[in-house]
Amino acid sequence: MKILHALYQSKTGTGTLQVVLDLQASAQAAGHTVSILARDAQVFADAGAEQFFTGNKLWDWLRFGQRIARDSPDVVHVHDRYCSLLLRGIPNRPPSVQTNHIAYTTRRRFTLLADVVVGCSEAMDRHHAEFFNLPSYRRAVIQNGITARLPEPEQVAKLQQSLPGQKKKLCLTVARLEPEKGHHYLLEAIAGLDPALRKAWGFVMAGSGSLENPLRKQTQQLGLDADVFWIGHTAWVPEWLALAEVFVLPSLLEGLPLSLLEAMAAGLACLATDVGGTAEALHPQRNGLLIPPEDAPALREGLTQLLSNPQLRRHFGQAARADYQRHWRFERTWQQYEALYQRLHRTALHSPAIPPDSLTPRLP
Repeated sequence: MKILHALYQSKTGTGTLQVVLDLQASAQAAGHTVSILARDAQVFADAGAEQFFTGNKLWDWLRFGQRIARDSPDVVHVHDRYCSLLLRGIPNRPPSVQTNHIAYTTRRRFTLLADVVVGCSEAMDRHHAEFFNLPSYRRAVIQNGITARLPEPEQVAKLQQSLPGQKKKLCLTVARLEPEKGHHYLLEAIAGLDPALRKAWGFVMAGSGSLENPLRKQTQQLGLDADVFWIGHTAWVPEWLALAEVFVLPSLLEGLPLSLLEAMAAGLACLATDVGGTAEALHPQRNGLLIPPEDAPALREGLTQLLSNPQLRRHFGQAARADYQRHWRFERTWQQYEALYQRLHRTALHSPAIPPDSLTPRLP
């Protein structure tokens, strides 16, 4: 099959980027042809993506239609509603799949969706059904998965030497520095920890984003300069996971976070907020801790439990890694996407063309 991926909203460090790259690698390994059209091709440099979208809807729609007519892909897979809007206006378009990596909660009446909309979690699928009134035949659930990469020992040693507090145990957070990731609640929680725990532990914040300066300022105001280490965006996530003993994700919104799955694969004890599909991977008191979002006291309590109890950390970490091996490997995710692509392709071959407007959901 010829598979075309299209995405407008792509930023370094996002889960969307990793999902597209993993889908491309798996499809090519299975003998399919894959191309990627993006707004910022630099973030897809290794994948050979083409810088295509400009933000001018009319121009992008014309060129997108011309490209589809020229290349005749068997399936078009879009990853945001900008591209789905363009796609739905193209006559005689091929079958299409849309994966929403975040839950859209605005402009419901003006959001045109692809033929089949994939929820990356059960929670996301419920959102598609309830918010967009999408019927079951236009929805699919394909939970996120990841391909765990082994850390490089030499790089692990270098990173450890780069930390000011080399003797401290490490608690890691990997997330973009954006409002929906909830870092300010985590900083408040760290500030409220028992002084003995703060002395024994360091908190590594990996990621970049618009809130970097405000969060650094909050760190200083809370007196956490000796406790919190801001390392920016990093390509060495597996190495940081190898150095850490605890992973914490204080998000306010999620689909199904890849960073959590990576931490589980590395055997870390995990603490996360109960948002989106997080509870589908993290089960309280079995393989980690779940707390309400926007709740610094609950974060502090959860951190205290994990940081003060090595036996609990070991138990959660072992259970989390076992769960990753059973369910969260990317092979399972790819098999489900490939089956969906093939089903849509077979249907298109044996069915007359469907008018674009006939699949538009009816909204109240």
